[in-house]
Amino acid sequence: MEIPEALVRHLYGYDRTLPLLATCEPEPAIDLETRTPRTDIVRERVTFGSTHDERVLATIVKPSGAGPFPAVIVQHGSTPSGRHRNVTATPDNPNPVAVEWAASGLMTVVVDAYGFGSREAPDNRGRLTPGRPDLMFRTRDQRMQAIQDLMRTVDYLQSRDDVRADAIGYHGVSMGTRIGVPFVALDRRVKAASLFVGGSGDYSRFVTAGTDFADLAADEELINQLTDPYTFAPWTGHVAKYVVNGEQDRTVRGREPAERLHSVMADPKEIHWYDGDHGDYAPYLPGALPLLKPPPGQPRHARGGQPAPAHRSIPRP
Repeated sequence: MEIPEALVRHLYGYDRTLPLLATCEPEPAIDLETRTPRTDIVRERVTFGSTHDERVLATIVKPSGAGPFPAVIVQHGSTPSGRHRNVTATPDNPNPVAVEWAASGLMTVVVDAYGFGSREAPDNRGRLTPGRPDLMFRTRDQRMQAIQDLMRTVDYLQSRDDVRADAIGYHGVSMGTRIGVPFVALDRRVKAASLFVGGSGDYSRFVTAGTDFADLAADEELINQLTDPYTFAPWTGHVAKYVVNGEQDRTVRGREPAERLHSVMADPKEIHWYDGDHGDYAPYLPGALPLLKPPPGQPRHARGGQPAPAHRSIPRP
């Protein structure tokens, strides 16, 4: 069954006049090595209202100064630690991506997805659990809520006077790509996206055959069509995309699920492959910056202000 695009867009729609009721508190930005405050960046803890009476919690890291700055929304993968891996310095991760990019001139907005981090629920909704078909409706709701939360994050950013409203981008890893492709497809205010280690395949679906939930096979198919990035990737032609996948990715289960998503993803896109597993993508993070940080006064395009190539597929070195 093919679901009409208009119906999909309707299901993800929301009232843009919904009050944000935002809060913002300063947080210390500490140099982990010297244990002294950093003067080149500023950290803030922010919250704001979303759909269904939810509140989004995020950490903002931005350059010191008044701005306005180009901004990038950073969405984590399926991890109970939520946003912290991308924003909290630790001995094994002393310069997380949000901090590094903020020091280079970007405002980074690192969001806890619904069901993760500070918003974790008493079950594992949203995780990759093919053997838990009992969670399929909760996971459907989690994915749709997470996408609406990202749209509300754009609403929040546009309410700030230190953000370039014409330069809001997105960076997602793993689950961050799963919900990021629908987000950037549905929200045309985002013009650039960095999409790491995502795909479309059985690894992210529920197994119903031979279970007590065999009668939900049709529902499982509908949930897949309503939430899988494969549905939304053809609608991303307004977004310049930097796409990275691992050839030995055991989470996504190899090349085929990634290539399946690439095959329907609208141009412009630049696809990179590395020889490694799901979490071995760090060397490719700097390559996203020219796309996400346009020069002042220039619109966001791939390669730092230059029009994006229609399609480039770059094998691993």
